[in-house]
Amino acid sequence: MPDEHTIESILIADCGSVITKLLLLEKIESSYRFVAQAETQTTQNPPWRDLSVGVLQAITEIEEVVGRPLFSRGRLITPRHGIEGVDAFVVILSAAEPLHVVLAGLVREMSLESARRAATSTHTNIEAVLSREGNMQSPQETWARTLRDLAPDIVLLVGGVDGGAVRPVMELADAIALASSMLEKNRRPVVLYAGNSRLRARVTKLMGDITRINVTDNVRPSVNTEHLGPAQTMLEQLHIEERLLKAPGADTLTSWSRLPLLPTSTAFSRVVDFLWHREGNSDRGVLGIDVGAATTTVAATFDGRPYVTVYGKGIAHGPVDWLNEHNIQSILRWIPEEIEAEDVQVLLHNRQLHPWTVPQTQRELWVEQAVVREILRSALDIAMLTWDTGTATQEPDMLPRLDPILISGGGMVHMPRPGQTLLTVLDSLQPTGISTMFLDVNRAAPALGAVAGIKPLAAASALDAGTLISLGTVISPTGRARPGDVILKIRITYEGEGQLDVEAHYGEIEVWPLLPGQRATLDLRTNRRFDIGLGPGQGGQIQAIGGLVGLVVDARGRPLTLPLNPDTRRRVLNRWLWDVGG
Repeated sequence: MPDEHTIESILIADCGSVITKLLLLEKIESSYRFVAQAETQTTQNPPWRDLSVGVLQAITEIEEVVGRPLFSRGRLITPRHGIEGVDAFVVILSAAEPLHVVLAGLVREMSLESARRAATSTHTNIEAVLSREGNMQSPQETWARTLRDLAPDIVLLVGGVDGGAVRPVMELADAIALASSMLEKNRRPVVLYAGNSRLRARVTKLMGDITRINVTDNVRPSVNTEHLGPAQTMLEQLHIEERLLKAPGADTLTSWSRLPLLPTSTAFSRVVDFLWHREGNSDRGVLGIDVGAATTTVAATFDGRPYVTVYGKGIAHGPVDWLNEHNIQSILRWIPEEIEAEDVQVLLHNRQLHPWTVPQTQRELWVEQAVVREILRSALDIAMLTWDTGTATQEPDMLPRLDPILISGGGMVHMPRPGQTLLTVLDSLQPTGISTMFLDVNRAAPALGAVAGIKPLAAASALDAGTLISLGTVISPTGRARPGDVILKIRITYEGEGQLDVEAHYGEIEVWPLLPGQRATLDLRTNRRFDIGLGPGQGGQIQAIGGLVGLVVDARGRPLTLPLNPDTRRRVLNRWLWDVGG
């Protein structure tokens, strides 16, 4: 690969579970721009069983757009020679199957909870939890049978603070060793030990001749201390080794580049982390959501600490499984027209059978948006358990102060109107305070995260050049009042000239004009029972930027509640859609 200073042309392949997307980033004068992109169906499944086939199809389309050859003699032309090829090629991948993980530990609400949080940072399915808690006698045979029958990819063994419990942890280790010895060598799980540090040598000696073992720092070194970073890093590395590198065609793609494959969730998290450092607001966090076909990623940064959660359900592969775990009424409540539960189930099954399709009717669109709301909320509930929000903390069970919020993924950007995207986000996330909403309209954020690993300047330049489109500034007061009460008064002073005095009423979504790129000064006067992120009853003056929707006040209260009467609820939902231009 060329030296970083000579990289002026970067091709990024984003291989999702349904769509493979290629983006070409090039230096134009003094800044970097996306100059072309192409999409094809991902080709990891029959009849191709080769990811590189879809990538090559997309490369052919890119060549036609830019008018120069990028591929020759069976490989990508890199580094660039004259008008041919590119300087660097990066591959990010979310198409691989999740790791199947079993958690083993002592106390469910301590070490095992920490293990679960660590596992959610990458693409995993937790198949079982083996707990020593509450057992007077060690059920080693039961544990061993469970592991033998499940034959997971990974066993994450935790338990005991540093210098703490010994015998219970070793009983679990014995059961894991026994189960592994009963499996064929190629089916034995990788054991990741992240428990009492004093037992590392004993656990390694026990497992070493039976199965592969990796040792990392204790996820719970003391009762009041959680230390997830090393375990998360190791799980991500195992995901890369056991899934990404073994994906069909991955070896071909890596041969075209000296750069390692990168999980899409990791790349997306980098962009969110960059936005936090760029904004420089230590009292607030930055949130990113990426709703894909098979997974939903929630990335956040608080006080300079990044967090990422991968929820193993997306808009195409996931709703049917989600329904098996939840009540279908949770989806029906968001649909602004009358529909039978059976019809919803049929639509979701058809969507899973044909994941590359998009809604063809208004009813299909309402169902899909309802599913996005619930899946995104489920992912957020898991993610919030892993956050240390510091000074951004709001009231319990409420989202902390976040600005900006980045919205990405096909499940979000393919909605036909920006108001529908914004309303879906407001209904599911229920943000508080003042936030700018950015839409990753070209789904380029993960690609920029990958670029940041080799050319940070290029990623920053592309972001500043308008890769992200503003939906608008959203003000979400917290508090309670009677429907229709005035809870916020705003004087909008538009940049250049013009003023507008407006009021926000409790229970409503209010939208006022503020065009994309337009700036305005807002003088805010708040009802004493409400907080807009500046303190209870505190107003002030802020700068706002416009967007595709405008200046929005979500005065519906937190937590958001829907009317119980179906007819009333549907009228309310339709009014909210009308308010945001959906």
